[in-house]
Amino acid sequence: MEVRLVAYRRETTASDTYDTTEYNLDLEKNPNVVVNYNWLDLKNPENRKTNFSQTLKLPFSNANNDFFENWFDVNLDTLVYNTKTKFEAVLFVDSIPQLKGFIELKAIYLNARLYEIALFGDTANFFTEIKDKKLKDAFTTEDTTDVDLYILSKQLDHKLTLANIVNSWTTGLTTVLGSTTNDVMYPIIDYGHTQNPYSSAMFFDPSDLWQMNDLQGDTSEVLNTYGFVQASNLKPSIRIQKLFHIIAQKAGYQIKSSFMGIDDTDASTPITDTSFFSRLFMTLSTETTRVQTLHNTSEGSEAPFVGFEANMSSQQQANVPVVVPSLVLNLGTVDTAFSNLIVNNEVYDPNSLYNDQLADWGVAGITGLANTPSIKIPNGDNDNALLPSGSITVQVKLDINISGTTTAGTQIVGCQFSRTWYNQTTGTIAASSDIWVEPDEDQEFIYNAQLQATPGTIYYFVLRSQPFTPTGIGATQEVQVTVNGCTIKTIETGDVDLFGGGLNGEVQMYHNMPNITQSDFVKDLINRFNLVVNTDADNEKLLIIEPYTDYVSGGSTNYWTDKLDVSKEQVIRNTNKLQYKHLKFGDLEDKDILNQRYTDAYGVVYGEYNEFRKNDFAGKEFKNFSVMSPFIAQGIGNWGINGVQGSFANGNVAVAYCFEAEEGEESKPMESMKPKLFYYSGTPIDITGSNPITGTAYNFHILSSQYIENTTDALATNNKFPLCLQYNLDSLGAVSSTTKILNWTYYTPSFNSGFTYNFFGNVYSTHGYYNDYWAEYINEIYSDEARIMDCYLNLSPQDIMTFAGSGFQDTYYIKNTLWRIINISGHLVGGNKSTKVTLLKVVDKLIYECGAIPTITNTGQITFTDSATGAATQITNSCCEEVNDNWTFVETNTTTGTGTCWTSNPVNNVFGEDANGTPPDMLPMPSLMPNLQTNFNILSTMGNGNNTAFYLQAVTSDSSTAESFSYNGIQSQILLLPILTMSYVKVSLIGSIVSGTNSSKCGYFEYDTLLVSRSGVYNHIGTAGGTLLKTNKDTAFTTPTVSITNFDNRGFWNPIITGGANEQVSWIAKVSIMQQPLGDPDSVIVPTSKALYQNSAGILFQDTNNLEWN
Repeated sequence: MEVRLVAYRRETTASDTYDTTEYNLDLEKNPNVVVNYNWLDLKNPENRKTNFSQTLKLPFSNANNDFFENWFDVNLDTLVYNTKTKFEAVLFVDSIPQLKGFIELKAIYLNARLYEIALFGDTANFFTEIKDKKLKDAFTTEDTTDVDLYILSKQLDHKLTLANIVNSWTTGLTTVLGSTTNDVMYPIIDYGHTQNPYSSAMFFDPSDLWQMNDLQGDTSEVLNTYGFVQASNLKPSIRIQKLFHIIAQKAGYQIKSSFMGIDDTDASTPITDTSFFSRLFMTLSTETTRVQTLHNTSEGSEAPFVGFEANMSSQQQANVPVVVPSLVLNLGTVDTAFSNLIVNNEVYDPNSLYNDQLADWGVAGITGLANTPSIKIPNGDNDNALLPSGSITVQVKLDINISGTTTAGTQIVGCQFSRTWYNQTTGTIAASSDIWVEPDEDQEFIYNAQLQATPGTIYYFVLRSQPFTPTGIGATQEVQVTVNGCTIKTIETGDVDLFGGGLNGEVQMYHNMPNITQSDFVKDLINRFNLVVNTDADNEKLLIIEPYTDYVSGGSTNYWTDKLDVSKEQVIRNTNKLQYKHLKFGDLEDKDILNQRYTDAYGVVYGEYNEFRKNDFAGKEFKNFSVMSPFIAQGIGNWGINGVQGSFANGNVAVAYCFEAEEGEESKPMESMKPKLFYYSGTPIDITGSNPITGTAYNFHILSSQYIENTTDALATNNKFPLCLQYNLDSLGAVSSTTKILNWTYYTPSFNSGFTYNFFGNVYSTHGYYNDYWAEYINEIYSDEARIMDCYLNLSPQDIMTFAGSGFQDTYYIKNTLWRIINISGHLVGGNKSTKVTLLKVVDKLIYECGAIPTITNTGQITFTDSATGAATQITNSCCEEVNDNWTFVETNTTTGTGTCWTSNPVNNVFGEDANGTPPDMLPMPSLMPNLQTNFNILSTMGNGNNTAFYLQAVTSDSSTAESFSYNGIQSQILLLPILTMSYVKVSLIGSIVSGTNSSKCGYFEYDTLLVSRSGVYNHIGTAGGTLLKTNKDTAFTTPTVSITNFDNRGFWNPIITGGANEQVSWIAKVSIMQQPLGDPDSVIVPTSKALYQNSAGILFQDTNNLEWN
C-alpha cells in the first residue's frame, strides 16, 4: 500500500483565496502516522483533542520545493507559502483518504536537505472559540477599524412598549432596526412586584377600577392590589434555538441539527420549527429585578443620560392641617401641603434636570409653596442637555417625624400623608403613594416613581396630609411635621445609562443576558439533551449535533468478525470504571418561592432524578452540568368578591411565580435568579369569563404603571394569553403519558400555597430529560448485561475512511454480539498490523420495560392503565420501583408477581394539603400572603403532663357537608393520642362569611371535651361532639355544628365542622390541650414519632399508615 501526502495552497498571490492547487508531496519513506478516535471527543466536546499529530521529514524534491517555494532560500521575501498559515493536507493510502488536517513547516535541515513538518488533525474546537466569552458578548461585533473596539449587535434589541409585548406572543415584536422577530417574547411571569400574586384579576377590564375602588392615592398600589399586568413588571425571554445559532455563527461555525431545527447547509430555510426544541425559551434579565432599559441620549450624542441627585441641607418644620373627611380638598389644592420642603443641595445634575423651585423653569409657582422640588424633561435639540427616552425612575427618600399632639393639645394616633408628583404641564397627578406616620418617632420612607420622559414636561413634588377619621379632633387643628432629611434622585441600575423597567426605553440583549459564559450555556444544553457534537468529515467548521438516541439510531450495522485478530488476546471486562454509585441529574437550586419551598421540604431540587446503584467498585457520584433552575408554572387563583378564593374556574391559565418569600415574611422580587427554560407554542390561548365584582366581561390588557392618570397607557390583548409551561402543552390540560417535561423526571405538579393550583392532573409521564435523552445511554453502561471488550482488529484504509465519517454512529457485529466502538487506539496509517479497539456491548432492552401508564392518586397509591387499551391493569415491579426509585412495590400475588405501587409524596407538601391533596380555598390570615408560617410538630410536643396549643383551619360551603379541620394542611393525621393518656381539649373557633349577602358577618364559639386513650381504644367523656361553652356572633351568622370528639378509623383525632347555612365560611380554630397519663402518675407519655426517609417524607405501608419508631 502506497502512502501519499497531498497539500493544498493558492498557486500565486493573485489567485483567489479559495482557488487552491493540489500538490503531491514526496515522502522520504512511509511515515509512521498514528491516529486515535475517542468517543468522549463527541460526548464531551469541550475536552476534545486532535486525533493525530505527527512530525515528518520530507526531502528537497522538486515537488516539495515547489510547494514550499524554496523557503530555505532566506533571501526570498514574496511567497504564497507562509509559515504562519495553516495549509490543508490529506494523507492517502493508495487513493483512499485517511487523515484530513494541516501541515506546519517546523524547520529546514540544510545539510540533510530535509523539510521538517508537523502533520496534525483538525484542531477546530468550538469550545475553544467561545470559552471565555459571556452570553452578552454574542451581541457585540468587532469594529472593522479597531480590533479592540466592539459595537453592539442590535438584531434583537427593541423598545419596551405595550405593542411589542403583546406582539411578541404572535407575529413578533419590532426591533430597533425595523425588522420583526419572534425570537424574543415576553412571558407573563409573576416576579413579585404586585401586592397580591397574579390571579384571574389580571383579566379584569381596567375600566372596572373606577367601580371597584376609590382611586384617590397611589396609582401603582391600586394596580398592584389586583395584580394587573404592567409592562415594567415583565422581563423578556429568548428562544434558545436562536441564541445557540447566534453563538455558533459569531464563532465562525455552521450547525446541522434536525433536533435543533438548524441547518446552515440549507441557505433557503436554515431555521425550522421542531415542535419542541425550537419552542423553548430562556428567561432573561436574571441579574436584576426588572428588565434593563437603555435611556440613551439625544440622537447623535454618545454620552449617556446620567440623571441627578439633590438633598436637604438642613432640617425643616411646618404645621400641616389634620384633615377629616368633611375637609377633603380637590387634588389641585395645596392647603394641606408641607410648605417648607426645601431640597436645594444638588449633588450632581449635569443635564440640568432639577430645580428646587417651579419658578426657575419660567412657569408660575404654586401659591403657598415657594419651595417645590421639580424636574423638567429637556427638549433635546433646544436644550444643552441630554434627553432620556421612555420613562425615568425618580426616588424620594424622606426622614419624617410628627408631633404626638395637635397644636391645640389633642393627642393623635398618627397621620396619613401622600407623596405626589404632579405633571405641571397637564395639571394631573403623575404618580402618588400614601404613607402612615406614627407620632414622636423618626421614620424613613422611600418612594420610587416612574415619570414619562416626554420632552418639555415639568413635574413637581408635594408632601400633603390625607383624609382619615381621628377621634375628637376639630376641623381646624394642625400637627407639627419635621422633615429631618429628604433626598430626590434618579434611580439607575447596572450601567450608568440603564434603568429598571422603563417603558419605551430600549431593551438591549447585551444588558439583559444572564451572567454566564457561552461555553457554559452550550455545555448545559449538551448535558440536558445528551447531545453528540461531531465535526463534518469535509468541513471542520460544520457541527453535526443530535441527541445520543437520535445519533446512534442513524447508524448502520457492520459485520467485523472476520477482522478480528485472533492471534492477540481478547479481553472482556465489566463496566465498573464507567459507573457511579449515585447518578444525580438535576438543575440548580433557586430562591423563587416554589423551588425554595420544595428544596427546603424534601432536600432535592424539583424535577431532579436520582438513581442509586449497588456497586462496591463504582465511583461515588455522577452529576450533570447545569446553569438553569426549574421553571414551575402553576394554575392561577380565582379573584372573587373578597379576593383570591379557590382556583380559576376556567382551569386553563398557569403562570410561574418567580418571587422570593421566606416563611413568615412578605414576598419580594428576587435580586437575582438562575435562568429558566420554558415551553411556548407560539400561539396564545383565549381567555373567557367575567369580573365577579362588576359583572363585566374579561378584557385583558397590558398596562403602564401610569394607567389611572393616563387611560391611554393600556393595550388590549383581545383576551389572548401566552401560556408558558414546563410541559410541551399548547393549551392547558392534563399531562398525559406522552407529554414532554422540562424536568429530569416527573414530579407531581400539586403544590398547596393557597394562591396556586394544579391544573395538570397527576398522570405520570416518562418523558423527562432523563428518560428521553439519557436512559438508553446509561443502560448500556449499567445493565447487568453490559460488557466492554478490548480486542485487535485488522482495519483497512476503507474502514478508517468510513469510520472518520460515521464510525461512532454504527454498530459492529463481532462473534454473535453487537458492539459500539468507544475507542480506536494507535492505528498506524498504511501499516500492516492490527489496531487495538475498545468496544461496548449494545444492550437493546432498557432497565425497565413497562407497557402501563401510571397515575398518582391522592392516597399515594399509583394506579395503572394499559397503554394500548386504556383499561385498568395489574403491574409487576418493572412498572414500579424499576421506573422510579422513590416508589415502593408491594407484591400481592407471588405466582404472577403482580402487586401495588405506592409513593410517599402524592402531593408536594411544602405548604400543607388536605387528605385529597387539595389546596385550601383560603389561607390562614392574612389570606393573600404567598407563604404560610409553619406550625410546630404537635406529635413531638406531647409529653408527661404537658400542655400545648396549635391552630387548625377549615372552610364550609353549606349546611349539610361535614368538613374536616386541617393542621398544616393535613386533615386526617392531626393528632394521635399516646396510649393510656387523658387529654382535656378546648377549642376557640372564629368564622367569617366570605361570600353572599351576609359577607363579612362573623362569629366566635368555644367548645371543650375530655379525650381518653385506653389500650389503643380512643373515646371521649361527656357530651358527644363536645360542649359549647360560649357564643358571640352577628345575628345573621348561623351557629355551626362542630364535633371535637371524632376519631378516624386509624385512631387519629379528626375534628369536623358543618356550616350553619348555605354560604362559604372560613374558620380558624385555636386548640389547647392539657394532657397527663392515666393510672400511675409517674409514668411517662411516649410520643408517637413517624419514621422518615432522607428527604423528610413519611415511610408508607400498603394500608397507607406510616411506619413509626417504637
